[in-house]
Amino acid sequence: MYKNFHKQSRNLVTVLIVLLFSASLWQLAAANWIQGKAIVAQHLLNSSWNKTLISSKPVDADQPVVHKPWPWADTWPVAKLIVPQYDIEQIILAGDSGSSLAFGPGYSLASARPNTAGTTMISGHRDTHFGFLKNLRINDILLIQTTGSTVSYRIIDMQIVDSQLFSLQPDTHEKNLVLVTCYPFDTLTAGGTSRYLVYASAMPENTNPLAAM
Repeated sequence: MYKNFHKQSRNLVTVLIVLLFSASLWQLAAANWIQGKAIVAQHLLNSSWNKTLISSKPVDADQPVVHKPWPWADTWPVAKLIVPQYDIEQIILAGDSGSSLAFGPGYSLASARPNTAGTTMISGHRDTHFGFLKNLRINDILLIQTTGSTVSYRIIDMQIVDSQLFSLQPDTHEKNLVLVTCYPFDTLTAGGTSRYLVYASAMPENTNPLAAM
């Protein structure tokens, strides 16, 4: 009886080890799959943006040709965010819904179009594309490339707000930019109402952004 019990215990341990090993392999495969999708998505987004630049002219800036990154996509590139001092380049997508933010920063269609008079709002996830916002400082330079122009922006302020109480006041005269992500950056739980905002204002035309850094 003792031998049978001992044998059953060993069999149970073996089964548990196999299950744990299988679960580890599954998690590893899932992580690699997500990372692989992200790499492929970024390649397709960059390719789509390059096609947009080639097929659009400055006179078409109001209605650039749309090139979707994949046939079933419900979003498309509208601009590129460049942060020279941190060697960051990210494609900005149309709309800030969850399906857009899964692949990159999203431009709020309710705000001013990038590089036009008014306030442009761009959102991104704190644990992926917009995690670098916590490293930005006052006077850092941001560049927004569109089909019509590339405008340099200087960071002028940061703010933590409650999204349920805060409303952005649009400016109809100057070119302003607001980058938005969830806050705090290192929280383990998602879904809070706190937001981290980075405000930037367009620099004078013909300004060399590298010289201003």
